[in-house]
Amino acid sequence: MGVSHHLSIHSKVISELTAYCYEQLPAEGYGFLAGAGREITHFFPLKILDPSPCSFGYLPEVYWETMKQIRSHQLGCLGIIHTHPHLPAYPSKSDAKYWERPELSCWILSFREAQKKLSAFQIQSGEINPLIYEIIY
Repeated sequence: MGVSHHLSIHSKVISELTAYCYEQLPAEGYGFLAGAGREITHFFPLKILDPSPCSFGYLPEVYWETMKQIRSHQLGCLGIIHTHPHLPAYPSKSDAKYWERPELSCWILSFREAQKKLSAFQIQSGEINPLIYEIIY
C-alpha cells in the first residue's frame, strides 16, 4: 500500500506514543503505527539498541518480533514514529537520507517546545512531503 496524503490516527494512539516516548527521554523514542486502510489504531513501541538524543538503532530480532505482533493483531504497518528531543517536528537531513520505507508514513514527535508537536510526512528518495492527518476521538 502506498502512503496516502490523508491519514487518521486515534487519539488513544497519540496518548500512548507520547507517554512511551516521554519515558525514553533524553533518548529518542521509536515505534510502529499500525491499523487498516488509512486509519492508525495501534502503537507498537520498539526498544532501541543505543539510546541517544539524535539517532537510534535496534536489533533485527526485536524488529521482526514487533512485525509478528502487528500481524497477530491482523493489522498492517502504516507508519514509523520517532522523536526529536531537541529538534523541530520535521525530518532531519539524516532522516531523509536514510529513510528506507517510502511506503510508510514518517511521524515525528518533537519535545523541543513546551507544547509537543506531532507531524507526519512521506519520504521518498530523500524528498519530504507533509501529510495531512485527522485525529479520531
